[in-house]
Amino acid sequence: MIDAILMVFTIGVLTRIADMTADEGLNLNRYARYMVGVAYGFLTAHVIASYPVLAPIGLAVMLSVLLAGKIDSRIHLMGLGSFLFFTAVYGLGPVDLTLMLIFIAGAALDETGNSLSDTGKLRGPAGRFFRYRLTLEVITFLVGAFTGMWLFFLAILSYDTGFTYVFPERVRKKLISLSG
Repeated sequence: MIDAILMVFTIGVLTRIADMTADEGLNLNRYARYMVGVAYGFLTAHVIASYPVLAPIGLAVMLSVLLAGKIDSRIHLMGLGSFLFFTAVYGLGPVDLTLMLIFIAGAALDETGNSLSDTGKLRGPAGRFFRYRLTLEVITFLVGAFTGMWLFFLAILSYDTGFTYVFPERVRKKLISLSG
């Protein structure tokens, strides 16, 4: 399972690079941008196919960002297209729909709260909570506490560590200025 956690970490890093390119002005050449999207889509499909227990959270996150309108650039369209293509190639096993619905609700709340926090409409402790998208951490922790299925919690922590801490804001700003 350590390989699944490391792949989820890598998905987080690649998703951050995609966001930096799409939203923050990181200047990568066209092919590099597309490869980042293809890579995170492929890895997400691979993790879901190789570790079906993670399918509910992987599918929930992909669905929630799609429904929230966060697939708003070519790099993210490449990620989504790659995910759909490789999911079709690998196939999708049985998915725990109850857990998936719980995770969709949490991921949707994270996306909505994060947008409100980013625009300044949500401030204070709640704004900070949603700025870092902590709803899924809380939900996956509770699922682990009630069911003993801690892999969801470890996976979301791994993803968020890759997404949030590999490129902190000051590093992102420096990379973006260098990519000029």
